[in-house]
Formats: sequence, structure tokens, C-alpha cells
Amino acid sequence: VTAAQQWINFSAPTPNQDAIALSLVKAEEPYEGYASYYKFVAAEYKRKRGLLCAALRSAGMEPIIPDGGFFIMTVTSAIDVPTEFLEEKTVAMPTDPMPRDWAMSRYFTKEVGVTAIPPSAFYDTPNVPLAKNLLRFAYCKGDDTIIEAGKRFQTYFNKH
Repeated sequence: VTAAQQWINFSAPTPNQDAIALSLVKAEEPYEGYASYYKFVAAEYKRKRGLLCAALRSAGMEPIIPDGGFFIMTVTSAIDVPTEFLEEKTVAMPTDPMPRDWAMSRYFTKEVGVTAIPPSAFYDTPNVPLAKNLLRFAYCKGDDTIIEAGKRFQTYFNKH
């Protein structure tokens, strides 16, 4: 399987190549009131980014608004992480004690019902502390999912 996988990734069948080439040309045409499909997607992501930023702000976080992509980093320093989450252990996080961003992510997942990505997962061990007050959220989701996250943040943080 490993030997086959090495080559299959680079050997797209000719009909697939033709279909992809046609779709790239088609994407340059007007779409849903926009000059192209690409412009439509960019506008949709910008709109979804706005929805998620509002949800994050409602929880007391300050988003770092990106110019592109579909992830938002947000500053979490205004939110206290309950001690029990800082004391948790998981094999997924090899450092001990658990970094604050991991604890915050686990806290949000378990208590609020919204999952974030701890950015220090992408850091070398000596640099893990640099992400202590940050979390990464994706806005490449359906509107319903983003709106529900906002409702969960508001409900949870209005109680606490």
C-alpha cells in the first residue's frame, strides 16, 4: 500500500485532469451575482469571518482578523481557565503541565460545547508558552454551526 500510495497521488487519471481543468475555467465565469466563483467564495468567507468574530467577542475574546484563509486566531487572556483543566493530562499534549491554550481549548469543548485548536500544537516545545493566550477557530463552516457557537458562548458566559 505504501509503495502504491507514493505514486497514485501524482497520477491523476486523464478524465479527472480534464474535469479539473474545465472547472477552473468555469470558476472564472460570473457566479451568484459575483464576477467569478472565486469572488463569491471570498465574499462568503469574509461574511462567515464576521459571524465568527461577533461570536468570539460575545465571549470576551478579541479576534486577530486575517486578510485571508479560514482560520481566526483570538486572544483569550481576558478569560480565566478553571484550574482543573490546567491540571488535566493527555497523551496528545506531550508537555507537562498542560499549556494554557490546550487547557482553554478543552475547557471550551467540555463546558461550552465549542471546540478550538490550540495553536501551540504547531510549535516546538520551547515555544509552546508563546501561544498561551491564543486559540485558533475555523470559519469554513455552515452558518448554522457558527451561529450555534455564538449562542453557546453567549449562554455560557452570561451565566458565568
